[in-house]
Amino acid sequence: MSKNSFMLAQALAPDSSPNLLHQLLPPAEARELLRRAQLYEDGALTRLYTLFSDRVFRFIYYRIQDRARAEDLTNEVFVRMLEGLEKFRPHGEDTSLILTGWIFTIARNMIIDDYRRQKNRAAEPLPEDDADLVDETFDLDLHLTRADLQSALGQLTEEQQTVLLLRFEEGFTSAQIAKMMGKTEMAIKALQRRGLATMARLLGGKTARLMEND
Repeated sequence: MSKNSFMLAQALAPDSSPNLLHQLLPPAEARELLRRAQLYEDGALTRLYTLFSDRVFRFIYYRIQDRARAEDLTNEVFVRMLEGLEKFRPHGEDTSLILTGWIFTIARNMIIDDYRRQKNRAAEPLPEDDADLVDETFDLDLHLTRADLQSALGQLTEEQQTVLLLRFEEGFTSAQIAKMMGKTEMAIKALQRRGLATMARLLGGKTARLMEND
């Protein structure tokens, strides 16, 4: 990974100890919450929505950059979750991680479906070859705003965007993302490298200042 790409990765995840849902909700608690939710207990369903809604909205909003549509899609994610909740069977010990991954997979599929419905939207992703969330406060080390990062992120391919957001915003490992996306860990790491390299190129004027300050 180049120096500029590494710095961009740090900018996407400015907190070295992020408030990660799949680390804060212990597996035993997650199993009990899921059990109650599958019985459609109001309290459990409300807790699931409270835990995930802001994160799902952020994940979607970063991708489509339209608040109203992001709110609609967030609601659709939870409708889809309710429809599949009874049949959802996590395999593995970390129910919290698996549950989180399942919900973000639903969100990703909703984004893909929405993109197909919005083929004529203004910003098309680049080819593979080559809070409000827009926080205008500058990062002191990188001289980049969250708006800069969001704009550059929107120029990546769908898969690159997904990998970078799940990796740096939600704190999943490459191996975990690989399982969620049905790819190899090597493929996920390649998507991450290409995505960061493209962002570094798109933000070249700003990242160039980093080199001057070293």
